[in-house]
Amino acid sequence: MLGRPDSRIAGRYRLVRLLGKGGMGAVWVAHDEVLGRDVAVKEVILPPAIDEGDREEIFARMVREAQAAGRLRHPSIVSVHDVVTEQGRPWIVMELLRGRSLQDLLRDGEALPPERVARLGVELLGALAAAHAQGIQHRDVKPANVFLCEDGRTVLTDFGIARVEGQVTITRSGALVGSPGYIPPERVLGDKGGPLSDVWSLGATLYAAVEGRPPFHAATPIAVLHRVLTQEASPPERAGAALGSVLLRMLARDPAERPDTETAARLLRTVADGGQVRLPPPSPRPAVPARPPATLPSRPRGGRGRGVAVVSGVAGVALVAALAWYGTVRDRPEPSTVAAAPTTAQASPTSASPVPRVTPTVGQAKFTVPVDFCTLLTDAQVGRAIPGGPRKAQDGDGCHWTTGRATFTLEPLKISDKEYWEAFPEEAHEKLVNRRNQLGPSDNILWARSELGMRKLMRLTRTAVRTVDGIGEEAFGYDMHSHATGVQVSSVVMFRVSNLIVEAEYADLTPARAGRIRQTTLELARAAAERLAGK
Repeated sequence: MLGRPDSRIAGRYRLVRLLGKGGMGAVWVAHDEVLGRDVAVKEVILPPAIDEGDREEIFARMVREAQAAGRLRHPSIVSVHDVVTEQGRPWIVMELLRGRSLQDLLRDGEALPPERVARLGVELLGALAAAHAQGIQHRDVKPANVFLCEDGRTVLTDFGIARVEGQVTITRSGALVGSPGYIPPERVLGDKGGPLSDVWSLGATLYAAVEGRPPFHAATPIAVLHRVLTQEASPPERAGAALGSVLLRMLARDPAERPDTETAARLLRTVADGGQVRLPPPSPRPAVPARPPATLPSRPRGGRGRGVAVVSGVAGVALVAALAWYGTVRDRPEPSTVAAAPTTAQASPTSASPVPRVTPTVGQAKFTVPVDFCTLLTDAQVGRAIPGGPRKAQDGDGCHWTTGRATFTLEPLKISDKEYWEAFPEEAHEKLVNRRNQLGPSDNILWARSELGMRKLMRLTRTAVRTVDGIGEEAFGYDMHSHATGVQVSSVVMFRVSNLIVEAEYADLTPARAGRIRQTTLELARAAAERLAGK
């Protein structure tokens, strides 16, 4: 990363502070010393292993982003003010947005009510309609690129992979552009797609906003894309009949059955106003077209691919071709990335405590194989902390110990698309710092623990994060209380040991034991961290 606080770009934009880093870029708050205003500046960051030809390709894509977004004028599209070249790379100067992304909201366990989601959809459809009128597809509509501003606006960000009609797509590798789960079926199969492809991606995004989960979910990106090709989206549970019927039509596998932006906006406006909408579900159709697509994405030079799921027919051909690229790319180490950083600026929660800045070096990873989390605590340790003889059980990659109305959980946090044990320490450090910066007080956390027999979501209030000393590295924690009664029900501690990030949570639904919840979490998290560190 070339940017430094107080350095100047193009002799005009003074970098103030770093907001976050994503796969190929960092976002800075900067001050425009000519116009006297704060702006967001996007710096391109590339892994050192990328060769010169690929660097030119990526730089060209970033310039294209500025050219595409700079032509668009709409309140729900982030404004691009300038694009400059400094130190041999492009820097994109954008409107400074304050708020948080939809992805941050969903990661925090929150979801939006149907009427709010419908209004959000109307605003975003207006943005897409404005882009489509200029011959521009967004091609990466997803929760991370939907920004909920403090001023009430909903803004679509990151036209970095926008496709301008009539312009050759810049991707020498033929890579599949987009995010699994939000890529429409026709583009998974190699077609270039069109405006209705953006409608599908927006439908998936709105579905996630109201349901708190994406419409197609699976353990791996390959499995997600296979579901996109072969299955219909599950009927929404929280959206209600009106919004649910609109979302399912937007998610129709056949583009011809999807509403265009104008029709979808009209339907969602009716839902937002409390009106009734009844649409028949999309017509049943084969899982994949009867013929293979004319062209399929090819695999780039070098790298090693991962195994792909065995699927049948044209869907299998398309997935193997398209995802060979995906598996290769995700193998490349990106030690400088911070996951979930938005393309536009995001204000850090004012309640967050100062974050320790200890940056490890690449190559010192302690964990290179899966960890059996159920072995990190002895029965005696858990028994002293949790009354009633808790039973332990595997829980995905982690483990939980449960008795009656209490449960303690240890689970690793994944970094990007890697397995949790594949990260570099620097990646884990930056992921944990970013995670802390994203968390803040909230009174709308929807929470449940199936191991406690909970069949309904409980609304909780989350406290501000606090620094926790003596547990691994860079540890922090927060508590959660019942929104209805104010009684504490959960406490969470997150910490790092080398390249492994661990989340520890103790929940107890017995009000008489609420006063012990935080201390129990600290005791068990400290014991697990010491075991991981080999103490």
